[in-house]
Amino acid sequence: MKKLALFLCAVALTIGVSQAQSFNFGIKGGVTLNSLSYDQEAGLQAEANPGFNVGAFFRLYIGEKFYLQPEVAYSFGKFNFDVNVKDVIDGTITENAKQSFEASKQGVSIPVLFGYRVLNLKVANLRVFAGPEFMISTGNFEDLTADMQAIGQKFDASAFGVSGMAGIGVDALMLSLDLRYAYPFTNNFVIGGEETNFKGWVVSLAWKIF
Repeated sequence: MKKLALFLCAVALTIGVSQAQSFNFGIKGGVTLNSLSYDQEAGLQAEANPGFNVGAFFRLYIGEKFYLQPEVAYSFGKFNFDVNVKDVIDGTITENAKQSFEASKQGVSIPVLFGYRVLNLKVANLRVFAGPEFMISTGNFEDLTADMQAIGQKFDASAFGVSGMAGIGVDALMLSLDLRYAYPFTNNFVIGGEETNFKGWVVSLAWKIF
């Protein structure tokens, strides 16, 4: 899957370079406002905290309206969850007993966005965009996995994930403001046997160096 992500990025760059009339390169940073998707009837309670991301982008314009925008960013966020305590031998749930944990979701995010300029003025423009996001996890969950096993529960984190992104952006001079929504296509975590996914909003501000 990692090779697939790199291949798609290379294809996007090749197509863009061959057809682009102009381009932008810049740095960006933003805030992630995530929520966790899981089966609430399974005894799991989880909540995501606001996170951040910082990275760079390369926008390749194709004609007057279309563009490709590969990005690479470091993303970090924390989340809390409560799970039932189970007997490690027979798996029975200890009555009214729950254990609280805190974990982090961090890694390298590689979106490949396809965009369209709805409004194109000399000093500002309005854009819409969508595309896949590839996520390579850099988190270490060995201690958390061991702590979960000690209460008869399971924790597992995916090393690679894919999400879909869609959003709207505004450019003004050398600044670029984006609002996008990300929805996972693959599972991020398995907590207590329940598949748990991050989804939510990303607000970012970018500076176009050139």
